[in-house]
Amino acid sequence: MSGATPKSLAESARERGPRLLGAAAVLAVLFGNGGFRSLVSNWRELRRLRAQIAQLDRDERALDERLKALRAGDAGVEGAARRDLGYIKKGEIEYRFPPPGRQDP
Repeated sequence: MSGATPKSLAESARERGPRLLGAAAVLAVLFGNGGFRSLVSNWRELRRLRAQIAQLDRDERALDERLKALRAGDAGVEGAARRDLGYIKKGEIEYRFPPPGRQDP
């Protein structure tokens, strides 16, 4: 060996004791009560709500554009009636196809 003597258990505990005690105190504060878990839970809820708000904003913009198209003239109303209600003009023939990927036996 290089002349170093192995430390006794008591010496090792004296050196590492304050660090271990500090680490235990930090862990007790973070995980000992519901405060940290509550903080993490609230943060996740905030992220979820922000994502929901962003989606609702996108939906609102899309609906605003659709409303503008409907107010712009008869073409918007006619397109909406055809798309949403399945209306066709007199003399027109409507063709309906099954959705892709679905096969009848």
